[in-house]
Amino acid sequence: MTQDAKILAAIEAAATDLLAPIPKPDLLDDGYDWMRRLRGSGWEPVPTGRDGRPLGSWPYQIVAHHDDHERGLYGLAIYTEGDLHVEGYWDKTARDQESDEYAQEAS
Repeated sequence: MTQDAKILAAIEAAATDLLAPIPKPDLLDDGYDWMRRLRGSGWEPVPTGRDGRPLGSWPYQIVAHHDDHERGLYGLAIYTEGDLHVEGYWDKTARDQESDEYAQEAS
């Protein structure tokens, strides 16, 4: 890994660490339960990407976004049957592009 790649990875990791806390799914939750847990957390389920393609397959796969415009920090969370993957971005367009790519891969 080059020095530039290491720096970029550290910057992206910092974005993820600075995101608002996201509720973790409970072992007994399904996706709808997890979406209810998101209420008031600053995270919102996103049903479709910018091109109108479905993001996930509710209740098994759910995509959620977090927008912190004040700090220029944007989050992407992907729930898949109880597993949760979260990434932070300093650029909203990059986050939205990643969401769209997820939709393309899932279709």
